Amino acid sequence: MSKVTELHGHTSRVLSMAMSPDGETVVSAAGDETLRFWKCFQVDAAQEARQKLKAKHDMERRPSVLRQTIR
Repeated sequence: MSKVTELHGHTSRVLSMAMSPDGETVVSAAGDETLRFWKCFQVDAAQEARQKLKAKHDMERRPSVLRQTIR
């Protein structure tokens, strides 16, 4: 691990950090009672389009609850 950059913005120490579900944004919470949202990892547009297409394809393959039978 090596430091790539420093993010400046909080006036107190950072207490917690979390990443968004899409993996693009990081949020930090500090002792100065602020939240900061950082765009650290930008997703490639082509990669995002492939992910949406895959999600759509997966939804089409999933059997509908209405089509399922008990027997």
